[in-house]
Parts: sequence; structure tokens; C-alpha cells
Amino acid sequence: MADPTLFHSLTLEGFRVYLQPKTFDFSKKLSLAIFAPNGLGKSSVIDALEFLFSEHGTLDRLGQRALNNQAGPSALAHNGAQAAGIAPVVKFTTITGKATTAGSRTAVGNPRPIHAAATAMKAGFVVAPIIRGYTLRTFVEEHKAETRYSDVVSWLQLSPLVEVQKNLRLLRREVKAAAESTTEHVRFAGQLRTETAQAVQAWDDAAVLEFVNTNFIAPLDPALTMAALDATDAGYVDIGKRVAAEEKSVGLAGLRQVRNSVIALWQKIVPEDGGDPEYSGAIAAFDEALAVLADAMATEADERNKAAGTVFRSVWKEAEKLFADDAAAPDECPVCATAIGDTAAGSVPAIRDLLKTHLDDLKSYNDAKTALDDADKAATKLHNQLIARLPAMIDHLSEDDLDGFRAALIEYQAGVAAWPAAAAPASAAITAKLEVCLAGLDQDIADIEDKQGEHTWAKAKASIDRLLKLKTDVALATRTTEELTSLHEALGTQATLVSGKIREKVQSLLDTLQAPMNEIYKEIQGDKARPIRLELPGEDDTNQQRMQLVIDFADNRQGVAPGGYLSDSQIHSVALALRLAAIKKFNGAAPVIALDDVVTSYDADHRRAIGALLAKMFTDCQIILVTHDERFFNHLKDQLAAKDWQFTRIIGLDPAYGPRFADHKVTDEMIADRWAAGESAANEMRQAEEEWLLGIARGFGVNVRIRQLEKAYSYERSELASAIGGFLSDIKLTPSDVPGVNNRFITSLVKGDIENFGSHFQDAPYSDGSIGDEKTRWEEFKAFRGQFECVCGRTKYQRPYGLNKPVCAHDKCESQFAFRPLAAAGGAAAAPAGNV
Repeated sequence: MADPTLFHSLTLEGFRVYLQPKTFDFSKKLSLAIFAPNGLGKSSVIDALEFLFSEHGTLDRLGQRALNNQAGPSALAHNGAQAAGIAPVVKFTTITGKATTAGSRTAVGNPRPIHAAATAMKAGFVVAPIIRGYTLRTFVEEHKAETRYSDVVSWLQLSPLVEVQKNLRLLRREVKAAAESTTEHVRFAGQLRTETAQAVQAWDDAAVLEFVNTNFIAPLDPALTMAALDATDAGYVDIGKRVAAEEKSVGLAGLRQVRNSVIALWQKIVPEDGGDPEYSGAIAAFDEALAVLADAMATEADERNKAAGTVFRSVWKEAEKLFADDAAAPDECPVCATAIGDTAAGSVPAIRDLLKTHLDDLKSYNDAKTALDDADKAATKLHNQLIARLPAMIDHLSEDDLDGFRAALIEYQAGVAAWPAAAAPASAAITAKLEVCLAGLDQDIADIEDKQGEHTWAKAKASIDRLLKLKTDVALATRTTEELTSLHEALGTQATLVSGKIREKVQSLLDTLQAPMNEIYKEIQGDKARPIRLELPGEDDTNQQRMQLVIDFADNRQGVAPGGYLSDSQIHSVALALRLAAIKKFNGAAPVIALDDVVTSYDADHRRAIGALLAKMFTDCQIILVTHDERFFNHLKDQLAAKDWQFTRIIGLDPAYGPRFADHKVTDEMIADRWAAGESAANEMRQAEEEWLLGIARGFGVNVRIRQLEKAYSYERSELASAIGGFLSDIKLTPSDVPGVNNRFITSLVKGDIENFGSHFQDAPYSDGSIGDEKTRWEEFKAFRGQFECVCGRTKYQRPYGLNKPVCAHDKCESQFAFRPLAAAGGAAAAPAGNV
């Protein structure tokens, strides 16, 4: 079996609440448990894992963009990262066997690609490794059976089979809907009722044929019938012949052709609102073009007379330059050398007016000439069009020419052809004859159509043709429905067979998951816990893509949903057991489990049971666990192997740093740095003293008063100092006096006047703490602290059960505790407080 892939390290920098880099090292101890009160950044560690493997480089609860209640990816970065010059990033290394691979993922910018090492590790996550407490109840009570089924089959790596099952079901549904659709049949029935004047309500060949013979053919020829509603029927062929004969006999086609020729030449249209009549046709257009041409010729002639001197246009233009307003006018005429005052104009202004008049005349003439050219082109075009249309009308007229219309039209044609060499002939006589001709044609056509009425062979054939097409459409729709019905039945048979096989496969794998799930469930809830079943629908159910979580709660409550009968902790246990069982079974390539506050609904006994469960069944997994429950955290420390687990706690949140862990103790250097910056270190001094006192109290095994419930594990400096002082008094050990302090220094620690003055609110608004006082106080504390150093130089102690006095915690020393003299402790005073 291939070596699993696990985390070797994880570093958060500028990510969520972690501003400064924080590295979790898994090289020596595989698993990690973090305790912290709410709001101090413990869940950001789990967020980092989710972010590393996220497809879109974000968290589910943040979303891909800031929208509605989601903050978007911008919330990934610490809000002070940019000001601090820190690039938000999550770094990691993985280990497979002995080979390590490093990677990282930036939390800003777009895109935020997933690293190849993370992709390789993610491939081993058949089941998502992150379990958050607030989602457990959702899985049991709120997830639909279809959603739960989809999740579980993906764990079982059966998604391709389920897709086949899903597609078959979808195809059957669509085919069934199409087969049962009556839309086309309803539409065709409506058309049939319209074509048969409501006589036939639904398609029936015999009824439709009888309607055709009775209503379309009999009024025209009772002896003719159609034997079948078919285009090849002899009766239908005969009707086609009669349509052609009808058109020829009544001359409708010819009359309409003549009418079209008349309209092409001339037509008078009187508007319905009684306005001036409008004229159309080639003759009307040519007459109008001739009128426009005549007007243009007259205008051009008039303008030409005004601009008679156009031959001197260039002279006028040059003269205009000489006599321009902004030019110095000459004293005499540049052509004849006549003095300006002796010219006909008599002055420079008069010459300018004369130039303007001549040049305006030239422009008007140019415009008139252009209009004339355009009118001539238009008239020529319409002339050609009229010449082309006149022969068609002449050919339609009889050569007998009893009324002389044909001869008049030929004469008009000759006159038009002679244009423009000769004047165009007048059209009034011709248009009057055309008007009379058009009126007669309209009357003849109307009379023929009126005589024919509704019963014509053409109309009969058109109605029969529509019914023939409708018959084809109805037959096609009926055939389609039959084929779809057959297809649906065949698909049903195939789907039943395929779904049955898939159901057997899924159920068999569910059964393999059900046993470990119930084993885990009983480890948490006890041996009397009733087992949970993972059930699929019955074999005859067409929708197999559902999975129910059911329990036999009582003899009269068999196969019920757990949400209605179990407590909160039991419901959480069901979901937790299912997820843990699936991870253990299917994530062998990357056996990592991330637990984020999963004990919210549990009492103390069940929390202890979960710790025992992890120690018993998940020793081969890498677990990263965060919790705000200190009792659960302490249970874990008692139950889990110290060689495999590292335990740490977040003791505070520093906006300028990030979460402060228990091993992030305040050092002498940190205090000195505050003073070097000219700032008070009272807060740091107070915290350093509390950390040192807590370490000594824990090592000495002192007795402390049981705290109030809301602060069960939180002890102040005064309490710790008092407890240590009492313990030392009981074992008759007295530290040396610290120079400059007029009482036992342990009493001074209980009060903490200097530290409190600099770190607490003061009544006097203008009082300031003194850095000098702080430095003196710190030297005194270091002197006192130095007395607790062992002869081996170490500062950690333990007091096994049965001993009155503590001993050195180092297994090669184990010297009984005794105070070192102040003189001997002087060199040790400079040791960092964090070493205690």
C-alpha cells in the first residue's frame, strides 16, 4: 500500500486573524489540539485548511464575491496586513513516506490558484476532511434526502453510476411528458373545426371525406365525388383540371393581367378621407418630371440672364480680393488706371457692393444649372420607363379598335418616343381612356367573382388542400405519440434493470459504511444507543437517488427520522459518526481530519467519550482539532498519547501580532524593547509575572480556591501568588528578601502596585506611570525569580503524588526544591521569563 500524504507543517501569515507568521510543526507530533475562547482565532486554522483546498480560493461562508451576507475573499486577509507590509498567505509542507513537498497559496489578488501539492493531497480526500460543529445538525435534519444521497455516493466513488441513473430518470421523464403532451393534437383539432365550420370536432377520415364531398364538391357538381382524402384520388385529379378550365373560361387571369398593365401606366387614387387624388404609374411620373424640367429650364434661363458676365468670373474673383474689407484698396482701377473716384461706382464701398451682387448672381445661376441637370436626368429615366411599358398595354388591346383607343395609344407612344427632340405629347386624352378602361376592368372582375360566389373549383381545391395537409400533420403527431409511448415503456424496462443493479451496488457499500458508523455512534452515545440505518427507497420506487437516515426508536416507532426523536447530542453524533466513518474508510491516501468545535451539544461524559473514540479508533489519522471547551481540551490531554499529540492554547489576541499562544510568553527582551521605544511595559510585566506564577504553581502543585463557574480555569496574579506563598509557608521554605522591598516579595506580587499603576485605569487623570519605577520593579522581580532556579540550572518542577516538596522536572536531576541564595541567583536573573 502506498504511503499516505500528511501535513508536515502549516504556516499562517497575514491570514484571517493571524498577522505575524505562525507555524504549526507536525514533524514530531502528528496531531494538534488548540484551545481558545471564542473570538481568539482558533477557527482560522481550520479556515486555512479549507482555503488551501478550495476550488475558487475562498471559504464557503465567505463566497466568491461580497454579496448579500457573504463578505467575499477580501475577508481572507488580515485587516492590518497591508499596513504592516505583510503578504497574506498560507504556507504548508506535506510528507509522503520520507519525501516532503512545500507549497503555498496567496490570500489576495485574483486568481488565487491552488498549489500542485495541495491538488495532489486533495486527490486523496474522497470525503471532505473538515468537520465543523455547526454543520452537523444540518446534515441530519436539513439536508434533503437527494442531497444526502449525492454526498454519500460521492464518498463511495459511485458518482458516474449515479449520473447514469440520473440521466435515465431524466430522459424517461422528458419522453413521458412528450408522449402525454396534447398540445399538437389540440392545435390540429382547432384547425379542423375552423376548416369544417365546426362540423367535425375531431379528426376522422370518413367524417372529413363526407364533409368535403357534401360541402365543397356537391354544390359545383353533384355527380363528382372523392373516394379518399388523397392527392392521388381520381376525384381530386379531376378537380385540379376543372380549376384550370375555370380560370380560362371566365377570363379572370386575362382581365387581371390587363388591369396590371393599366395600373403600370396610370392610376388615380382618391384618399378615403376625401383629400386631393393621388396619381401613380409611368405616365403620371413622366408628366410630373416634365413639369419639374420645365420649371428648372425657366429658372436656369432667368439666372443666366442675371449672370450674363460669367465669362469674367475670374476677373470678379480677383477684384474681390483687391477690394476686400481687410485689404488696402487701390487708388485707381488696376485695369484702366482710372481714379476710383472717377469710375462709374465712384467709391470703394460701391465697388464692393457691385462685386457682391455679381458673385451672388453667379452662385444662383450655378444652383439653377445643377437643378436643371438633375431634372433632365430624372425626366430621361422616367421617359425610358414609359417607353418600356406602353407596348404591353397596346398588345392587350384588340386590333379591331372600335373605340380608337389602340390607335390613340400608338400615336401617344410615337409622340413620347420623339421626346426630347420634339415636345412631349399631352396625356390628358390617354389618361381619361385609361381611367375608363380601369373602371370597366374592375367591374368585369367583380361581376365574375360575384357570379362564382363561394362555390368555385379554385376555392374548393384550396380548402381540400388545407385538409390534406392537416391530415398529414395529424398522422405525424399520432405516429410520434405512439413512438414516444413505446420508447418510454422500453426506457422504463431498461431503467428498472440499470437502477436495480446500481441500487444493489450502492446499498452494499452503504452496508459496509453503516457498521463502522454505528460503531462510532455507540462509542459516543453508549452501548444502548439504537443503531442508525442508511436506507434507499424501495426497489419499485422510480426515484432511487435518495438516502434516508432512519432509526427504530421504539416498537411502535420503526424506521423513523432521527431528527424527530433524538436529542441534540445524539443528532450531532449521527452526523459525526457518519463523516468520521467515511473519512476513515475512504481517505486512506490522505487520512487527515479537521474538527472545528464539534462538541457544542455534548455534556461532560460524551465529550470524554469523543476523546476516547479518537484515542481508540483514529490513531492512524492526522487530526487537527480546535475547541472553545476547556474541559473537553483537558479530557483530550488525559486520553490522547503525548507522543502523537501536541496541545496548545491561545491566551489572547494581539491586534498588532495575532493570536498569542501559551508558548508565546513575554520575555525580558520584549519588555526591554518597550522601554527602548520610550513606552510603558506595565502590561507586559503583569503578563510575564502571571505566566511565571502559573508555571511555578502548576509545577509545585499548589492548592487554589475553586473558581466561579464562568471563570473556572482563569486565575489572576494575586490568587496565584497567594497560593504559592501559602504553599511555601506550609513546607517551611522562605525566599530571601529582595533588596529594596520592605516585605516578602511574594506579598508584593499579590499587590502589584507598580504594574497595576501602569496597566489599570487611574482616578488621577494626569498621573503617568514611571518607566524608571517599572525598571526597578522588574529588576526586583528577576532577583526574586532567580531564587527558584534548580542547582542544575533548570526552572521547571513537579510534585508527584505523595511528596510534600516539589522536585526538578528533569528526569536526570530530580533534585528537591530549595531556594538559591540571592548572590548565586544573580546570574540567572537575566533568563527569559518564558523559560519558567
